[in-house]
This record gives sequence, C-alpha cells and structure tokens, in this order.
Amino acid sequence: MRLSARRRSQFIGFLATISGIGMKYGIPLTLLSIVYLLFVIFGPHLRSMPKMTPQNLAYLEHSVSVARTLLIASSIAAVLGLIIRFFYEEVLGQGLALLGGLFFFFTPAILGDLTMGAFKTNPIYQSIINTFGMFGLICLLPGVDLIMRDAAMRIWNGINLQKIMERGWGDEQERVKKFRKPKMYAKCWDMAFCRDFVRNVCPAWKKKKPCWRLKSGCYCDEGTVMRALTVEGKDNPHLRGILHSLGLDKARSDGLSGAQKRARCRRCSIYAEHQRQKYRLSSPMMFPAVGLLFLVFYNQISTWIGVVLERADHFMSFLAYQPGTVYSFAHEKNILTILTLVWLGIMILSYALRGLEYLIFEMQV
Repeated sequence: MRLSARRRSQFIGFLATISGIGMKYGIPLTLLSIVYLLFVIFGPHLRSMPKMTPQNLAYLEHSVSVARTLLIASSIAAVLGLIIRFFYEEVLGQGLALLGGLFFFFTPAILGDLTMGAFKTNPIYQSIINTFGMFGLICLLPGVDLIMRDAAMRIWNGINLQKIMERGWGDEQERVKKFRKPKMYAKCWDMAFCRDFVRNVCPAWKKKKPCWRLKSGCYCDEGTVMRALTVEGKDNPHLRGILHSLGLDKARSDGLSGAQKRARCRRCSIYAEHQRQKYRLSSPMMFPAVGLLFLVFYNQISTWIGVVLERADHFMSFLAYQPGTVYSFAHEKNILTILTLVWLGIMILSYALRGLEYLIFEMQV
C-alpha cells in the first residue's frame, strides 16, 4: 500500500524529529558517560576502593551502573539519529566502523597498559571495559553494514546511472513494443535504440563495427538519418537531387576532429547505455580483484601490521612509564591482521568502485 503525500510528509517529519532528539541528547550524554567512566578508571575511586565504607562503595557501584546504562542507551539513540539524518553519507559508515573498532577491539589493551594492569581483577573496572566493548559493537555493526550498503548501492547505481543526456526521437513506444532480448555486451544494433529503417544505411551495421568505434551513428550523424529518410524514394529524381545537393549520395568527410567526435559520443544515449554495460561487467570484477591483491601481498601486509603493532607496544610502554606492557598488541597479531585485512578490503573495494565509476561515467574511458 502506497502512502499518500500527507502521510509520507508526516512520516518524514516523524523521522526528522526522532533523529533530532537522538543527536541532540544522545551525543552529549554519550560523551559525558564516556568521560565519567574514564574518570572513574583514572581517578582516585578504584584505587581507594579497599578503604571505602560500604555506603561509599555502594554509591560508586550505583553511579557506575547508571553511567554504563546511560552510555548504552544514549549511544543507541545517537547512532540511530545519525543513521536517519545522514543515511546516504558514505563517511558515516566509515566513521562508525572506525570508532566502533577502536572501542571494541583496542579498549582492553589500551586501558590495561595505561593503568599498568592494576585493576585486572576489579569488578567495576571489568564492567566498564565490557560496557566500552558493547558501545564499540553498537557503532561497529551499523558502520560495517553501511559500508557494505554503500558498496552495493555504488554497483547498482552505476549500472542504472543516467549520466548522459537522453534524447527522444518519437519512436520510443514503437521500440518498446519491438522487444529485443538484451545481450551481455551488446553492439549498437542489438540495443533498443536501433531502428530498422535506419539500419540499412547505417555505416556501423554495414561495417559490423559499433558506432562508438566509428564515432558515427544514427544518434549523432545527421547524414545517416537523412539517407534513411530518403532511401524509400531513391528512384525519385527529386529526392535523388536532394541527396546529391547535400552530398549524401557518396562518401564524404564530416570535417570533425577526433576530439569533437568523442565529445559527440559523450552526449549520446547509445554510448550512455554502452558505458552502463561496461560498468555492469567491470564492477563485479572488483571483488575478486581485491581478494587477489590481498592474496598476493598477504605476507608483506602482515609484516607491516606486525611492525605497527610493535611500535604501538613501545608507545604504550612510554605512556605507562614502564619498559614492558601489561597487554601486548603483538600477542593478538593474528586476529588483528585478519581484522585489518577485512577493514582494508572493505575500504579499498569502496574506493575502487568509486574510481571505476569516475573513469567510466566522468572520464568516459
């Protein structure tokens, strides 16, 4: 059932209100909750727990519990509001995935090194770490989903993209009735644009080369159309005189340079369909191409990731003021390598599809 214009407007207004509330209150409350929980970790509270009275300890546990619940609830509201407001922004998925990955995968190691492992067995500390991980998951899952959505939409929109001007010739209904089964990589005479009365005089059809190869066809060369219009009266002296006066009864040069012919192709509906077919065939190849790229350079990428993790360990040792770190990134090299490869694969695939779209539809390669 389709919504009426009034219902649709009300629904859009409702979504705008929900997203506004989520962003207005969710983001500040999320930031305040994170700041408070970090203050609990790095402040005097956890260190003074053994000396606390039961009342103070219960108050601390209650405050941390409220902050944890508030962080989860406000982060859900904030992420939901951001998704509704910026649903079609590619940077949103990338930002959420990056923030979520940071909190979900790296919070235990980073906070463990900064606190020098002093609170490993502290239940309040562990509950805060778990909450940070849950917050990371709330950001990570929608972020990855949006990135995959963007990649899928880029392929779909590229296939159906209308980047080049369409022109009507008055026979659109006739061409719809005369259905041609589409081919995987059709020539111009296999497309719905081709008309029978033009085909007999079309140079592309006669030479069995598509019009974008010859830079001349029925949608850009008026001579071809004129010959098609007068071919029925070829035995009529009057029409033969018109063809002769226009120079259409013999081969002639149109005087256009190669650049001018290419510019003419870029405005042609047939060439637009050709480019869409090219993108339809090329875009799925990006997936195995990225996989093959990682397969070939896996060892080198793994080495680079290992170097980065070792330097991260040294940096955390510097921040913790001790030569050895409690948590080592290098110990999690295998899982971090896989996660990094997945992240790089998604990012490279997204930008590869964007580059392919630019080459085919903007540069007209």
